[in-house]
Amino acid sequence: MALNNNCLFIACIASALAITPETQASSQKPIYVTPYWGYAFPDSIDSEEGMTISPDNAGLFGVTIEGNYGKQSLFNGRIGFTAQHMKMQTKGFDDDGSATFFHFQSSSHYRVAPMLTSFIGLSLGGTLMDASWSKQDVLISGGAFFGSDFFINNNARIRLEARWLASRVDGSTTADCQTSTGTQACNINIDSDWLNVYQTNLGVSFVF
Repeated sequence: MALNNNCLFIACIASALAITPETQASSQKPIYVTPYWGYAFPDSIDSEEGMTISPDNAGLFGVTIEGNYGKQSLFNGRIGFTAQHMKMQTKGFDDDGSATFFHFQSSSHYRVAPMLTSFIGLSLGGTLMDASWSKQDVLISGGAFFGSDFFINNNARIRLEARWLASRVDGSTTADCQTSTGTQACNINIDSDWLNVYQTNLGVSFVF
């Protein structure tokens, strides 16, 4: 499942990049492509049996592709797509998993200095989850983010951002977990809980 998620993630990025020049040529508006790297801090969730599921902090990588709408001198909106992939190793469980997020997003960007803009936005989409404690492979998820772009020149910017992502987890499954008596099969029942992930990310935006 992890290999399939990785292949799908790469295919989506390649497809989005492939259509970027055509979109730019037809609209004559700038397109922003931002590869980024970061670190994620997942929150814990509790099963009905009282077991705490605590994914480890982990690194991540992703890409955002955006275009402008409603451009003005000191403010413009952007709409686009972001995809990211992170490890999902969980304390007390034997296997290593992953989470891959695919979100549409909208944001507002404000010019605060000649070479600096700040932004805030919302995102909505889905999460491909590869974890033994989750019966669901596809989760509904949403999020919010804010940050700043520091201009290198007209075609490149350094981006610093913070993100919050929340995925809805619901369902029952059986997984191998580690207990005081060793590894054994555990019943995992999660009733409509939310897995929150907080992130700090660093990227470089290229303007086409």
